[in-house]
Amino acid sequence: MQPTHSTIDVAAEADAFDRRIRERVAAGFVPDLRRAVRCEHFYKSFWRDPQFIDLYLGRHVVAFLELIADHAGPSVRILDVGCGAGYVSLELARAGHHVHAIDVSSACIEIARETLATNPWPDGFGSLEYDECAFEDVDGQYDVVLFSGCLHHLPDVEAALERVAHHLRHGGHLLCGEPRHERWRVDDAAQVALIRALLSITGHWYEGAEHTEGLDDEEALRRYIDEIHEEFVHERDPHEAGQSPHDNVSTGSEILAAARRRFQQVELRPTPSFIYRLLGGLRGDSEVVARLADFIAAYDRLGVSAGFLQPNGFIFMGRRD
Repeated sequence: MQPTHSTIDVAAEADAFDRRIRERVAAGFVPDLRRAVRCEHFYKSFWRDPQFIDLYLGRHVVAFLELIADHAGPSVRILDVGCGAGYVSLELARAGHHVHAIDVSSACIEIARETLATNPWPDGFGSLEYDECAFEDVDGQYDVVLFSGCLHHLPDVEAALERVAHHLRHGGHLLCGEPRHERWRVDDAAQVALIRALLSITGHWYEGAEHTEGLDDEEALRRYIDEIHEEFVHERDPHEAGQSPHDNVSTGSEILAAARRRFQQVELRPTPSFIYRLLGGLRGDSEVVARLADFIAAYDRLGVSAGFLQPNGFIFMGRRD
């Protein structure tokens, strides 16, 4: 996560992400998409299992790499703003790009550097430098400026994108992947409710069959659907705190509108609808769980592409003319 000093409490944001990454690493989390391990710390997040990571975040990274290759070219200079523990930056560098990755979280940068130091895939590697700093403290020109789940923490998106333009060469590109929770509907929540309830009844959800007791009552079922809708819109369960003090301070619609005003849109891709908060909740025999995960992810992709599920985010690429 990467705020700017002039708009939010940087210390509070950094502290929240310091605590978050230290807790995850202490529980066994490995911030490398290629070396990911099963981690029971995540009870229903895609981070719980390497297969789930690949089905969700892995596809995001593939989209980033495709868009960079199609519109910016090979071996480009990339600024990754709010890089967190550095797993996206690492894949960009492994693809031959030259990446400057920044974050205000000292713990995230420390762990990212440790992970980079043990990278076992040096062939074709571009370059990668991690720095603990704010976006406004960066100098230099880049071919691509990337925000991967960062802009929605910034209340003044217009100011952030103005600074992006300052750091992009003419013809350079903004690339961002951000949530758009405000567009996610109760209709989408109803499909998640059906899937989760069926999984609970058959013993394939982390909450057992008792979780569905009473859901044959229509009012109880409606409340269950509403609870799921709230969960996905706010990206947390009722007992959970947000990622950081400024989480979701800007909506996806606000970010997209600002990006289109400042940059020429070259591509817009939808993200999945719900798997990021569902795959990790699967339980049971490993082969069955693997098949369920593949099927549910395919259903999500089809639902979004066919229009009967609303994507929960977007990937935008825009050009500075």
